[in-house]
Amino acid sequence: MLMQTVKNLLLEQNLDGLKALLREAKVDAVVQCLRELSPREQALLFRLLDKERALQVFESLERSEQSDLVRAMDDPDLIRLVESMEPDERVALFEELPAKVAKRVLLEVSPEVRQSMSLLLGYPEGSAGRVMNPNYLALPADTPAHEALQRLRESPLDPEYLEMVLVLGEGRQYLGYVTAIQLLKAPPGAPLKMLISDAPVAVSAYDSQDKVAEMFLRRQYPLIAVVDKEGRLVGAIDAERGLELVEESEAQRLTVFGGTVAVSGPDVDIVQSPLIRIFKARIFWLIVLTFFGVITSTFVAQQEELLSRAIVLAAFIAPIIDMGGNTGSQSATLVIRAMALGQVRLRLRDFLFILKRDVPVALAMGVSIGVLEAILAYFSKGVGVGVLLVVGLAMLTVTIVGSLIGVGLPFAARRLGFDPATLSGPVITSVMDLAGVMIYFGYAYWFLSDLIK
Repeated sequence: MLMQTVKNLLLEQNLDGLKALLREAKVDAVVQCLRELSPREQALLFRLLDKERALQVFESLERSEQSDLVRAMDDPDLIRLVESMEPDERVALFEELPAKVAKRVLLEVSPEVRQSMSLLLGYPEGSAGRVMNPNYLALPADTPAHEALQRLRESPLDPEYLEMVLVLGEGRQYLGYVTAIQLLKAPPGAPLKMLISDAPVAVSAYDSQDKVAEMFLRRQYPLIAVVDKEGRLVGAIDAERGLELVEESEAQRLTVFGGTVAVSGPDVDIVQSPLIRIFKARIFWLIVLTFFGVITSTFVAQQEELLSRAIVLAAFIAPIIDMGGNTGSQSATLVIRAMALGQVRLRLRDFLFILKRDVPVALAMGVSIGVLEAILAYFSKGVGVGVLLVVGLAMLTVTIVGSLIGVGLPFAARRLGFDPATLSGPVITSVMDLAGVMIYFGYAYWFLSDLIK
């Protein structure tokens, strides 16, 4: 009776009804159904079970049947079916696999299909679960040190994956790790649970890959454990993959900071992204920045009378406003990097600390650039003292203001709940273009007012 109902619901692709039916069915009856279905139907039926029921069913199967079931999850038709579902429907129907089953899945499938298999594992795009692998050695907490060392020697894994032994409690609960060096120095009979010193280094399978990258960036871990919602070990991320995530994260920050990121959608890649996506990503920012440019040019046009009487002033507009954008981008980059590394947090004490360090640097840069610009203006243009004062003071002020704005904007973005990297270089430059011309002509009216009387 159950078998016929299951087949009818599968034929109708009524997954909601099938999931409700399986929730009420007995474990033995579900196991019997699995044995009579095709591989694709087996995989689909199994993924509709809730986590506890799925584990009971999986453990009731023979070893060979477990392997067949895991391999069936690699069925292309099943992957396509899952991909065609709406994200919210997929989440509702496919909860994450039990930790023990997830481990078997990762072991059975090839690295090439692991990405598509992550759909069936239940982990969202961009999560740690999508990049975890089975390349780790995990042992029960009661395992003595001498036995753990023997397991290390016998492990078929490459040495790079054996720098840490992950320690498991009951039900694959992740407790922490023990390094190979600790095992060598430990008393032979000491259990692993007595050798765990640091807090468990782990991420949830649902944590973002950016968080994983940040952990590898802060400290060079050989491995980072990946756990499910109940803290059970389901996989690990090795240092090689972690460094790849760091590079991808930094590349994305550079993309955003460079003003070449789309309002929504995947990252822009100049090698692989379609030309229309590259166009959309870049044109958005250029349109925004055009408005800044119009405001700046309008302000400059209003200074026609002053420029007509001292046309040489026009020659210094570009280097002055460029200097503000350059120094602002430099400071913002340093602050964003410090935030990414966890060196500073969103609090007044950290902001004042960074400001205290930046002010003397900004003053020194302002004086240096201001004097240099005045000297170059004198020898290249032969201008008078009044123009030299305007140019030198404007360059000094713009350099200082640009640096301070570059320090403050990332903190402001964090306070407003935005990623500071979204304060792209072009945006900072455009803001400083407007501020720069206002400062420049402000000094010009102050020191050269006699020219327009």
